[in-house]
Amino acid sequence: MSTADHILNQIDACLGDHEISDDAMRCAPDLPPLEKRYVQMTLGVGPREILIRRLVEQHGLTRLTARHAVLAVERGGDSERANLVRAEAQAVAAEMGQRIRIAFQPMAQAAIAALKQISESLKQLQQAGICDDHGKPVPRRDRPAWQSPYGPVRRRQ
Repeated sequence: MSTADHILNQIDACLGDHEISDDAMRCAPDLPPLEKRYVQMTLGVGPREILIRRLVEQHGLTRLTARHAVLAVERGGDSERANLVRAEAQAVAAEMGQRIRIAFQPMAQAAIAALKQISESLKQLQQAGICDDHGKPVPRRDRPAWQSPYGPVRRRQ
């Protein structure tokens, strides 16, 4: 008997094994059928569309001309309106940076206030002698450093 036949016989023996009843794996409750949910990604307008819209609205280009100019800049090509597209891209990035700064400013101010409170607490702990300037506990001064807090070492008899 070849090795492949031996392996196939083992597989057949496992499949034909009747030591476990047919309903042994049916103890779990039936789950309701899953609903097919289609996730619709609403990313809004992409960066290419933003540039095309700005070129149309602010510079009077047609939609097709603006699209060709943006695609040419994306591909690294040079067109007669490449500098205009790059300038609009920089303007969009500056506007978005400003919006992000404004949005994150309250969170940053709250973090600054919390860090100031932590700093004041650490200063108070240092003044009280509880921790050193690195925030580590100060060693006790009621006994020499070499002396064990558990008393003298017991000697075997």
